[in-house]
Amino acid sequence: MFSVMVQNAKTGTMIETPEREVAVINQTFCDMFDIPGPPNQYVGLKSNQLFLSHAPMLKDPARFLKTVESTVYSKESIVDEEITFINGKIYARDYIPIYEGHVYIGHYWEYRDITEKKKAECDLRKANKKLEMLSMKDGLTGLNNRRSLDKQLEIEWEYAQKEKEPLSFLLFDIDYFKAYNDTYGHIQGDECLKEVANIAKSVVFDEPAFVARYGGEEFGILLPRANQYEAIKMAEAIRQQVEQRGIIHQASDVFKCVTISGGIMTVVPSENIPPISIVHQADQALYEAKRTGQNRISVYSHHKEADSNV
Repeated sequence: MFSVMVQNAKTGTMIETPEREVAVINQTFCDMFDIPGPPNQYVGLKSNQLFLSHAPMLKDPARFLKTVESTVYSKESIVDEEITFINGKIYARDYIPIYEGHVYIGHYWEYRDITEKKKAECDLRKANKKLEMLSMKDGLTGLNNRRSLDKQLEIEWEYAQKEKEPLSFLLFDIDYFKAYNDTYGHIQGDECLKEVANIAKSVVFDEPAFVARYGGEEFGILLPRANQYEAIKMAEAIRQQVEQRGIIHQASDVFKCVTISGGIMTVVPSENIPPISIVHQADQALYEAKRTGQNRISVYSHHKEADSNV
């Protein structure tokens, strides 16, 4: 019954004596290693001769042969060790030393085809990665979203703190955007958001900047290693290009075309400052830009909050 079970098993099975002679081998094992049948002709032969002659089927034959020897020498069970063949097949290998009482009488090898399982796992990882990437993007503008910006801020903050380099953050929004939506409708409002997003992307194209839609009509740009002057220069370039694009906005009280206002915060991060503080202070600077006329850039000041208008 045991012999019939082994010979009909879907797993590749081989049992060896302590001297590495084949005691039991089935057809599935022979098929896996492209060993011509019938299997019973190999009973009594040294198993390492079979492996040596058919090792080229393996992706890493030298490693395979080495692990076989070390496994037999250690006599320690292994489970689910992955073996890859050059034909793309992947097998999980088990090894069990066989004892009768305390006497070692041989060892058992079993190979299971897990190719489809590994492919399914790979496909699932790719799908999850794609979903993760989609969850980090803003569906309307194609920019990074607030979640991804928050994660990137933590990364850049840690790096800037370690290297003692400046980190700047620009937060800007579209002036009188609610009035724009009320006047032209939300579909046109979405087009306006996409247009402003494209302008921001084009301005920072060659810069190590991280651009995101922060929410609603607000956009955030993280500028690693950028000092205050560089941040102002970039912010002003975006402001000017939005104004020059000439998107009609008759409901604006500042200009009859779409404009933006922005707030900037620059800091050399330290351990006693939380990363989110750079966002809060840029937001205060943005509020000051709004309060003092809009269509302008304000810079946060530690001594006098957001009092520097550009």
